Amino acid sequence: VGGVERGALEIAINATKRGHDILLVCKASRESEVRELLGDFGSGRLAIVPVNVGSHAISLANARLDCGFLQDLAEREGADLIHFFYNWAFPYRKKVPCLLTIHDVIPFTFCEAMGWFRNHFLYRTAIRTACRLNDLVVTVSEFSRQDIAQKAGVPLSKIRVIPNGLRDPAKQNEQVWLGLADRFGLQKGYVLNIGGIHERKNIPRLIRAFSKLTKEGSYEGRLVITGSVSGAPYQAKMKKQCDAAVAEAEMKDRVVFTGFISDQDLDILLRNADVFVYPSLYEGFGIPILEAMKVGTPVVTSNVTAMPEVAGDAGLLVDPTNVRDMARQIGRLLNDIALCKKLVAKGYKRSADYSWSKNCEQYLAIYKELVDERGGPRGCRHRV
Repeated sequence: VGGVERGALEIAINATKRGHDILLVCKASRESEVRELLGDFGSGRLAIVPVNVGSHAISLANARLDCGFLQDLAEREGADLIHFFYNWAFPYRKKVPCLLTIHDVIPFTFCEAMGWFRNHFLYRTAIRTACRLNDLVVTVSEFSRQDIAQKAGVPLSKIRVIPNGLRDPAKQNEQVWLGLADRFGLQKGYVLNIGGIHERKNIPRLIRAFSKLTKEGSYEGRLVITGSVSGAPYQAKMKKQCDAAVAEAEMKDRVVFTGFISDQDLDILLRNADVFVYPSLYEGFGIPILEAMKVGTPVVTSNVTAMPEVAGDAGLLVDPTNVRDMARQIGRLLNDIALCKKLVAKGYKRSADYSWSKNCEQYLAIYKELVDERGGPRGCRHRV
């Protein structure tokens, strides 16, 4: 699942543990996947409601119909509040308080996945309308709060910040690790990147920086890039650009694209990497930064958007447009053991501040605030 879906599931689980009733609405086509992820929590106070309406509508009219359905569902089930986790959320006839979580407004800047019309008209109209109609907007970083306010025209007073949580990583498994090392040729070490090949992920520059690093130094490891590389037209375009960068740098045998891999494999790769590099041009948060810190891997990340806010002083910051700077900072971590140990220690401490339990507590406080403003819950406990 992606970051948005992960957040919704974790809030549902943690709220249920605290005695609240949750109706988790999901696409009917993904019901089995959601039930598998929830495990024992998919029953009792946490009820899954599969629906055939789209959670990512392709038109404003469809999005309005979706929200109308959810309003009717909330009324029928006696819910005290609706929490939307997608941007096309237009509660025109609110019968209960409505809360909207927006992780970022990336398509305002990078629209390769949506196209010009959807980005410049539908998406912008949707975000502005959704922010206006919902009672409160929550986002994941102070950067995103400022960005949403500026680009969507939302008063800062209407936007709150609740940072993402962090899942518990898979433990080291030697059998799995040896399989991954053999599969991807990682016996001499590797620098790791997570996140796929979206335009904003800045992979061509990372490839050029890695080439510079290896040709000017003595590092013999590989560059490993995880995430899907196919399935959408923009991914095919970006893969061609990445392949061209690999060919130009003559690094065909040193750069590995893993494609999609499981959470366990991802965690094992993170645990065993020499350095984790996240040179994105734009992120509303940047969970992989904290995931690397949590397993003790030193981090290099960008000095723009939300990434400095997330990394703090526990990672090295670079200008993501400066290939030479990127290569130099990766090289520092590969060659300076004392610096690595210092950053790893800070990373452990920083990542410990982020949990889904803490995230849920902050959301529940907002739920209570919004429901109390409407006269309190309908029953003896909140139903969301």
